[in-house]
Amino acid sequence: MPGPTNNKKNKKKQQKKDKSPPTQQDAMLNQPSALNQQPRTPESTRSIPNDQIQLGSLFLCLLPREMRDEIYSHLLLSTRLVSGERAHGRIDRRRIGSVPHALAILRTCRQVHAEIGRTWLQQILFSFETPEAMLNKLANIPLATRALIRHVRVSGDPLMLSWPEDSVYYRTHQVLKLLPGLALERLTVLAGRVPEVSYQTLDKLVRHSAGWKELRFLAFNSVFLGYKDEPLGFGGLDEDMYLRVPQPAAWQDVLDKRDGAGSGASVVIYRATSKQPCSVLLQPSSRAVFAQTLPAGKNLKTFGKMEDSKLMSPGERQKEVLVVVKRGDGVDYAEKEGSPYLASGDIREDMEGQTWKQFKADQDRRFHDDDDDLFSDLLEDEEDEPVEVEKYGHVDEYVWPPLHFEPLR
Repeated sequence: MPGPTNNKKNKKKQQKKDKSPPTQQDAMLNQPSALNQQPRTPESTRSIPNDQIQLGSLFLCLLPREMRDEIYSHLLLSTRLVSGERAHGRIDRRRIGSVPHALAILRTCRQVHAEIGRTWLQQILFSFETPEAMLNKLANIPLATRALIRHVRVSGDPLMLSWPEDSVYYRTHQVLKLLPGLALERLTVLAGRVPEVSYQTLDKLVRHSAGWKELRFLAFNSVFLGYKDEPLGFGGLDEDMYLRVPQPAAWQDVLDKRDGAGSGASVVIYRATSKQPCSVLLQPSSRAVFAQTLPAGKNLKTFGKMEDSKLMSPGERQKEVLVVVKRGDGVDYAEKEGSPYLASGDIREDMEGQTWKQFKADQDRRFHDDDDDLFSDLLEDEEDEPVEVEKYGHVDEYVWPPLHFEPLR
């Protein structure tokens, strides 16, 4: 399983990830001034003064501003921008892209463009198939722009970074440290395929992360709450690093200490009662509140040493899980620029002050000069891989990577 240890990996594969050309949405994120640029006028109306075109619009003339704003919000809140590569197999990765013209409303006319302004950043969902895809989009934009974003969804898979002699895996809470200014209304994390790593990822998010007011952690089955903790056999490592304890009581205790016992901070676990995809999130009637208790004769050190026989039984282990974590009232949850390093494994410390853009540039130069792969240019694809457009009926629908359902061993 991916852990905090250093491991040799295929560096060339990482270099090729997320190399798609910039999109129109990228330009809007990277150049906030582009939000003030005027939309192009259609050929058929270029001979007509622009003010006459807008004055002839029933939408602009007859509907009051408040109603137009409601329409804009209805559209934008149902819009998501997608990027990254989805794992269809151990080496099969497919690029996922947004529905074409997802933000076409911003180009309709000057007045609509001006009325929406930058509020689109606060309403749409940014969805990333990998943590690297998230950094490629959000780490390189101005802090002031990043601070406007309110809804992000990202894979909970670890981020693997290659250093000169080894590779290191970083969890989601560590990755978020590269996004100062982030102040999300809601962060959604889709758990990875390894249950022990999923449990630890959520545990670290609750204990150490910032940048979100509400966290939704989705798992494609219940195993991450029921696995048996077994020694990894790696010398010098904490043998209890994946040890489970009864939840959500332990996470609630952590939040109470972070935000205050009377702050209203909360952790609730839901398990699906239906096998219908997305039901645990989109159909509240198809889920039930779940909580673990400490059995008689067990303590926190022994609880996770045995698997949860009910959760791990056929028909039960396949049920999806949703964990909803809410920060306390009045808590300043924004990710701070220059915040103190994490006690262990802070990605910023490992990057020695580099920005994500600088780090990626160094990676590209190093891999380009890597004489381990003298024939790499002959093996490169001549064209970029095709983009698989993700269609959806509800903005919060999600698709689990097919690799999740392959045996771990």
